[in-house]
Amino acid sequence: MRKKIACLLAAALCVTAALGGCSGSGKGSGGDASSSDGSGGTFIVRSAGDPMSFNPDVAGDDNGYPIAQNMFRRLCALDSSKQNLVPEAAESWEYNEDATKLTFHLRDDLKWSDGEALTSEDVKYTFDTIKANPTYYFSASMAVVDSIEAPDDYTVIFNLNKPDSSLVYFLGWYATFIMPENVYNNGQAWEDNSEATNPTVTCGPFKLEEYNQGESVTLVKNEEFADPAKLDKLIFSIIPDEATAVQALQNGEIDFFENFSASYVTELEADPNIRVEINEYPSPIRMLFNFNNDTLKNQAVRKAIAMAVDRDEVSEKVFNEIQKPEYALYPSYVEWAANTEDTAPEFDIEGAKKVLEDAGFTADADGNYITGLTIDVFEGSGYPDTARLIQATLAEVGIQTEIEVSEYNAWSQKVSVEKDFDICLMGGFMGPDPSALVNRIGTGGGSNYGSYSNTKVDELLAQGASTAEQSERATYYKEAQTILAEELPYINIVSFAGPEASNAGFKNLPYDGEGKLAWADYSHVEKAN
Repeated sequence: MRKKIACLLAAALCVTAALGGCSGSGKGSGGDASSSDGSGGTFIVRSAGDPMSFNPDVAGDDNGYPIAQNMFRRLCALDSSKQNLVPEAAESWEYNEDATKLTFHLRDDLKWSDGEALTSEDVKYTFDTIKANPTYYFSASMAVVDSIEAPDDYTVIFNLNKPDSSLVYFLGWYATFIMPENVYNNGQAWEDNSEATNPTVTCGPFKLEEYNQGESVTLVKNEEFADPAKLDKLIFSIIPDEATAVQALQNGEIDFFENFSASYVTELEADPNIRVEINEYPSPIRMLFNFNNDTLKNQAVRKAIAMAVDRDEVSEKVFNEIQKPEYALYPSYVEWAANTEDTAPEFDIEGAKKVLEDAGFTADADGNYITGLTIDVFEGSGYPDTARLIQATLAEVGIQTEIEVSEYNAWSQKVSVEKDFDICLMGGFMGPDPSALVNRIGTGGGSNYGSYSNTKVDELLAQGASTAEQSERATYYKEAQTILAEELPYINIVSFAGPEASNAGFKNLPYDGEGKLAWADYSHVEKAN
C-alpha cells in the first residue's frame, strides 16, 4: 500500500481565527503597540541562556532552537502539543511504496531576506553539508540517506539505502533548518561563517534586530515573509535563574515561560493574569551513564545505582507529583511502543548493596563501596534538586558522588560535545516516534553521549524503523527495551509534563495549534482583547 503523508499548506495558515485563547486583562509587555484587530505589539519569551550559535544545525541547542524556529524554515516540523507533523517549507510529502524514497514538494512563495527564492538547491545543499560533517547534530541521522536529488526548483527527493519510515519525523525534529546556500557555501565551515554569529539572510516570520549577550535576543517582524507574523516584535529575555523568571512573569516583564519547576504551578494558577497549561511529552528526565568510565562499564554498578533511585520521592518532592515515576526504558506516554514489563529495577537500598557485594565489591571503613563518581546537571527545571535526592540515596547504598551544576550551555559543551562526565541527568525528546532511540542509544547516535553500543539493539532499532505496520514495529522496539532494561545504559526517572505559563492577554500560542503550529512558532501570537 502506498504510504503517503500529505499536509495541505492552507490548514497551517488558517489558524489565527480558529484557535481559542484565554483572554484576560494582562499586565504584560505586549501592550506597547497594537492595531485595532489585535495584531502587532511585543511578546517577550523567557530564555534560560544565550544561543550557542545562530546556525541552528551545527549543534543541539535548546536555547537557540526557539529563536531559529522564528527566523528559518524546515521542510516540516512538530507541533508542541501532540508532536504531529506540520508543514513548513514543504507543503506536502510522500514515501514510495517500500519507504526507500521520500519526496518533498516545496512552497514556491518563500524567499530569503536578500530576495532570493528558497529552492530545492538550498535544501540539497543543507543536508548534503550536514551529512558530510559528522560533528553536526543531525549528521548521524543522515546515514540512511544515499543521495539527495533536486529535479526542479520545488521538488526534493531523499534516496534511502534501506526502508526507513521514520526519517520524515527526524526531519521535523531538531537541527534540520534549511540554510541559504548563497551565503553559507563559501568554503568556510558553518560555525566559522559570519552568518552563524550575525544572521543577515534568513527565511521566517521574524528577523534579527539585536543580540545583547547575557541579556536578550530581539527579533522584528519580517514584512517580506510570505506569512507575516501577527506581532511586531519578539524578544527572548535571557533569565537563567528560574525564581527570577517566575517573578518577571508575575510582574508583567515577560509574557511566556515554559518548562518551569512544578513547584510554581499552584502559585501561578492563582494569578488571574496568567494562563497555565501542562503538556506531557515523551521527554523523561533520565540518568545517563558514561561507558568510557571504567567503574560504570560494570553492569552491576549501573544496576545498583538504578536501584538506589527513589522515583516516588523525586516525583513528590521535586515535581509535586505532576511528573510521575517512570520505569520503562521508552516513555510509557507512547503506549503502543513502551515495554512496561521489562523495566528498570524498583527502589531497593539493601538489594543494591547485595548487587555490589555479589559483584565482588567490599565496603571500606566508612561503608562505601564506590567513591569518586560525579553527577553533572544543568541549572533549573528541578534537575539540581533531583540530583541531591539521588545523591542521598546513593550514599545510603555506599556510593559516594559529587554533584556538578552548570548553566545549560556549559553543561551541553561538557556532556554532549566533550563527553567529559561520569553520570549526568538530562531530558531530551524521545519522540515523536520510538525510532528516535537510534539517536539516543544507537551506536554512533548524535545524542548517544554515553557511548553505549550494542549491535543487537542497533539491529532491532533498524528493523523497527524499516517496518510500516505499527504492531510489528512495537515488537522490535519492545525487544530492544528488554535488552536495555538488562544493560541499563540509562534509566528514566520521572515522566515529563511541562508547565507553560503565559500572559493571559495573548492568544494563539504554539500549544494552541495542535496539528497546525510548530513548537516555539510565535508568529501567530496576538493580543486576546
